[in-house]
Amino acid sequence: MNKVVLHTALAGVVASMLAAPALAAGAADFYKDKTVTVLIGAGMGGSYGLYGQLTSNFIGPHIPGKPRVIIQSMPGAGGMKALNYAYNVSPKDGSVILGAHQEVLQETVLNPKAKFDVRKFRWLGRYVDVDYVGFVSGKSGVKTLEETKGRVVVAGATGRRAANALGPLAFNRFAGTKFKVIPGYKSTAEMFAAAERKEIDMVTATWVVMKAFHLPKIQSGQLIPVFAMSLQRLKEYPDVPAITEFGSNAAEKKFLNFWASGGMVGRSAFTPPGIPADRLAALRGAFDSMVVSPEFLEAAKKRKASLNIMKGAELEKRIAKVMELSDADIAASRKIYGELLSSAKKAPGRKK
Repeated sequence: MNKVVLHTALAGVVASMLAAPALAAGAADFYKDKTVTVLIGAGMGGSYGLYGQLTSNFIGPHIPGKPRVIIQSMPGAGGMKALNYAYNVSPKDGSVILGAHQEVLQETVLNPKAKFDVRKFRWLGRYVDVDYVGFVSGKSGVKTLEETKGRVVVAGATGRRAANALGPLAFNRFAGTKFKVIPGYKSTAEMFAAAERKEIDMVTATWVVMKAFHLPKIQSGQLIPVFAMSLQRLKEYPDVPAITEFGSNAAEKKFLNFWASGGMVGRSAFTPPGIPADRLAALRGAFDSMVVSPEFLEAAKKRKASLNIMKGAELEKRIAKVMELSDADIAASRKIYGELLSSAKKAPGRKK
């Protein structure tokens, strides 16, 4: 190797070795005596509150400077209030961590009123992926998605725009199924009770919730998975089709790919855009250290918080890949989504 090149390479290595402690020291100086806010765009009682509390309870000791960490709930507009606030108003100095709403990709593309761009947030890491799965009751007589193409299967839903309504309707459009969506149920628990009464045949819920609270019924065949709103088939159910396997043209396939990517985001942590590099590195390191700490793992287990960790840099890379959409792709996706919402408006409400 040329001596000049060798000396240059060595100089680069030495510079990077010297820079790392300097960056860490800079972050520690910033965070010392600082208060970091974990912001969630939902109430404290759900899964966003759960993972937000885990973050606020355990990340502080892993951040250089050991700042005080508090949690703030800012519900409203399905998480949009917090996302808009974080992107446009909140400090961009590393003192705010958000519990990501998994619809942040969809809202960026599908909602013209969104005042944020998911590609500019900086991701610290993911706790768990959260994919929706359609489960038919064992009493329905249905066992596979293919069978739902030949007969009407009644699916319960909490609202016409809810994931448990749009999921089955998407399969109707793209896979030729015959789900009849009945909105108006107050909760997933109420829908499961309705399935027991044979009032409905199917409930769409997150796989995280199903594993935590309904696994015995799945194992016994009382509940049978027939579809997944996910980027690929779930490893637990390789025979259950994912929504991304359908779509008759490139526009539909791109729509389904980014729409299903909300499950990939799941329950994650990120910061507003503009955070200095040293503080981003510090927070990512803190997240990585926190999620393998015995204290965190014990608390997650006690609270039945599922984990499927992904590092922030990898999640950010995957989000960027999904969001490689042209203006034409976005226009086509908004048109398809509008048609799905139109079909949802036609769904008859629940008779009480």
